Amino acid sequence: MEKSFFEEGLIKEKLLVVSNREPYIHRRLADSIKVEKPAGGLTSAMDDVLKAMGGMWVAWGSGSADRDTVDERDCLSVPPEQPTYTLKRVWLHPRLVENYYNGYSNQVLWPLCHITLDRVYYRKKFWDAYQRVNLAFAQAVLEEVIHYPNVWIHDYHLCLLPKMLREKAPHLTMAHFWHIPWPNWSVFRVCPQAREILEGLLGNDLLGFQIPLFGKNFLDCIKECLDAEVKEDPPSISYQGRKTHIKTFSIGIDYEKFNHLASSPRTMQLMKKLKQKHQFPTYLGLGVDRLDYTKALIKRLQAIDLFFEKYGRFKSKVSFFQVSIPTRFQEPYISYKYTVEQLIDKINAKYGRGDWKPIIYVDKKIEHQDLAAYYRMADFAIISSVYDGMNLVAKEYVASQVDEKGVLILSELAGAADALDGAVMVNPYDVEDFAENIKKALVMSDREKKGRMLTLRTQVKGENVYKWIFDILKELSALSIFKIKDEGYLFNHLPEIQEGFKGKPVNLFFDYDGTLTPIVETPDQALLSHETRSLLLTLKEIATLAIISGRSLTDLKQMVGIPDIIYVGNHGAEICDGNAVQITHQSSSSQEKLNEFLNRLKEPLSPIPGVLIEGKGITASIHFRKVPVKALGALFDLFWKTAQDFKEDFRITKGKKVLEIRPLTAWNKGDAVLMILKTTAQNSRSIYLGDDTTDEDAYNVLRGEGISISIGRNPRSDYSLKNQAEVNAFLEFLVQILKSG
Repeated sequence: MEKSFFEEGLIKEKLLVVSNREPYIHRRLADSIKVEKPAGGLTSAMDDVLKAMGGMWVAWGSGSADRDTVDERDCLSVPPEQPTYTLKRVWLHPRLVENYYNGYSNQVLWPLCHITLDRVYYRKKFWDAYQRVNLAFAQAVLEEVIHYPNVWIHDYHLCLLPKMLREKAPHLTMAHFWHIPWPNWSVFRVCPQAREILEGLLGNDLLGFQIPLFGKNFLDCIKECLDAEVKEDPPSISYQGRKTHIKTFSIGIDYEKFNHLASSPRTMQLMKKLKQKHQFPTYLGLGVDRLDYTKALIKRLQAIDLFFEKYGRFKSKVSFFQVSIPTRFQEPYISYKYTVEQLIDKINAKYGRGDWKPIIYVDKKIEHQDLAAYYRMADFAIISSVYDGMNLVAKEYVASQVDEKGVLILSELAGAADALDGAVMVNPYDVEDFAENIKKALVMSDREKKGRMLTLRTQVKGENVYKWIFDILKELSALSIFKIKDEGYLFNHLPEIQEGFKGKPVNLFFDYDGTLTPIVETPDQALLSHETRSLLLTLKEIATLAIISGRSLTDLKQMVGIPDIIYVGNHGAEICDGNAVQITHQSSSSQEKLNEFLNRLKEPLSPIPGVLIEGKGITASIHFRKVPVKALGALFDLFWKTAQDFKEDFRITKGKKVLEIRPLTAWNKGDAVLMILKTTAQNSRSIYLGDDTTDEDAYNVLRGEGISISIGRNPRSDYSLKNQAEVNAFLEFLVQILKSG
């Protein structure tokens, strides 16, 4: 079950993601520039999240035309068709890439963490380049962190980055997810820079691993290498005056995507064509792997060889379809590819008969929409990794098994083994048992196959990639709230606030949704609590009180229901002081344009579940609180295509789970505050309390003339509260100081 990324208490500030690879790549063609989007499930899911939340993604600019598409800050807005977040690119010289990426990352850290020590090859120039690249990433991130106090770093390419950022920006809240395994100390001690790597990662507030074993191994490495305080329940490390929390987050896939692809008419047609093309026998096995020694393809082929040797009756009845995707075109991968292909040729020559081959080999990438057909057809799939962080192919196979007839043969050394009850487990080094389990998968009863696959599909569906992201962001949010420190936390500054307001008339401006009331599922549920209403009734007698909202004026007055105060609706476009109503000049043609805009949105948005279109007279809102995260991309696609035709008439802003449509001539909340201040005493002091980007215009107006307070940190406000639950405590403080004079 998917969860919203906008629930109350989740991160309010925009997120900054850092990874080696970028989500959009610009390639130069003969006479044009092509935009490519990597097909990885994680990249796609993170892209969906940033589309929904807004934010920035910092990554290496690897495309041949990447420099031609950025601004002076090395940034561009993405996705290209309807920008919703920013991509910032880091430039790396090819020699630096060779030594940092192909060198230290993939010839030291990769084999080390996968416990293939004979593959470790260390050169000093590798480490020098690794340090320089991490510093380049740090410099790029530090240019932006004033706007992005929450940072999420990915993987083993950027181990040194957290410490570098911490030294320059100690206020940051940082999470780092380690996608590959973490070995025990007896292995990790081989690393020439073990101490530097560990200290770099301890710059994080949160360090996530795929399974508990990897987290335990990391704690053991800290105990052996650093003078740190290590706690195991819950796991955390205190080092040099700061704490790093260790947690497990098992990554998932987009279950619904693969389930849908496997069920589509296109897949059914492709399956028919593939069967005709390859003349598959009675049973089909499948392997889909990057061409990497950690996937244990040689052990897998040895097991298949032994299977046919021992069980000759399956000759001509079983073929194994092996998809091997080359990703690194240098040693040792070139030699490994040669060895794999030689062994396949040997097995085919040994057992092949006529048109039948025991192994069908493909050495190119197959797109997900085509791969779903292979997943669905396969009677069994083999994942034989000698060590793996998770291995998402196992989960993709399960999600595509809509007929529930397949069997997953899974290495007990893959991270996925911890998460997938129902698979047939194998030790890839025990080739004899491996071969026996291939036979077991083929002779297993249909009832047992179905029972196992139902169990697997339930697990994969429940632990999808969006839940994984949600769980990490929720943890990051909790740490972010905990870390609001002295410099901006409102309750650490009450004495000076009280002193500044002593003996002066006071103007109080409060936002409504998310400030006076919690964020709720639908706008009609945002009701004032009895306690909040009572405090407001008291404050209106001792201060000028204005409630400001994106709601229509009529709706706001009805929801609040307190007489003799100032109401401001439609983000400032309507003001009622109890006697008269002031409204932004609104021509009939502008109103007709808005109606046309909304009418054109209704039909294309109607198939998307959870969308609410709210017309508010002068302005309108498109609420997407209830829209599943995976549908947000489609929502934004359709919305922005229509909005392009109205860009000369309306301003579009994005708040919490809502797109606001406002005429370009309409007043904003800052304009409304200015107009109200013209009617108040000259020596009065003002407070504005809000929670959203639409409140920032008011924060700017009060700068130097009053104080602004945001719920959650906002670089444009003077102070912050940790969450909406603290609002009433602040209102009680105001009642106390204003009554005392």
